[in-house]
Amino acid sequence: MVTVPADWKGERIYLHVGSATSNLMVWVNGKFVGYSEDSKVSAEFDLTKYLTPGKENLIAMQVMRWCDGSYLEDQDFWRFTGIAREVYLYARPQAHIADLFITPDLVNNYQDGTLEVKLNAVGAKGETVMFSLKDKEGKEVAAQTAKVGGNGEVKVNFNVKNPLKWTAETPNLYTLYTTLMDGKQVAEVVPQRVGFRKVEIKNAQVLVNGQPVLFKGANRHELDPVTGVCGVDGPHAGRHPRDERAEHQCRAYLSLSQRPALV
Repeated sequence: MVTVPADWKGERIYLHVGSATSNLMVWVNGKFVGYSEDSKVSAEFDLTKYLTPGKENLIAMQVMRWCDGSYLEDQDFWRFTGIAREVYLYARPQAHIADLFITPDLVNNYQDGTLEVKLNAVGAKGETVMFSLKDKEGKEVAAQTAKVGGNGEVKVNFNVKNPLKWTAETPNLYTLYTTLMDGKQVAEVVPQRVGFRKVEIKNAQVLVNGQPVLFKGANRHELDPVTGVCGVDGPHAGRHPRDERAEHQCRAYLSLSQRPALV
């Protein structure tokens, strides 16, 4: 049983399941909500219409050992069934940012930076979105304002003169603050760390900011000989998606991944 906070009434309420092997079915208060299968990718369910804020609610999850995806996920590690990562509920305003894509690049012989930002907002047609890019000291280096289109989309581009560059040795990061307004009120603010870098392949060589790089990694299976499933925070490791929070932490230092996410 879960008691949903009363002040979540009127917001969208989501269930996040970090990892369920091999598949997952969810019920809330006796009603079927949905199904997911992908052992190492998080599943999220919109529970808004099934929950009653301020009261106890019964959330039930069924996890099966095998599914039709088990064959596709066949790898050389021990088979464990169950939930291996964190499970939690969270609430979002009715008007909120659903998807946020941030694409950095370097131009002018790797000297200057560009930033393409695209987002999709729900329930926010015609509302204002403010973007503010700040350095690690909190100083604003660029800002823009845009309106949410009829399709819920917004797209802006930044040009940044000679930003600090991101490399594995110098993981310089900026933070883009995306603020969605709901009338004159702030609906939500989504911060996202981002680094200016350019990854390319030339003459069969991977280059980062024009320089050749050497990749180091580990074969990560998230297994412990005593406790079974465990978390591994190493950066370039494994053949399946890792925990999102571990990925965000690694990104600041070694990871070449720049997959956006809401925080």
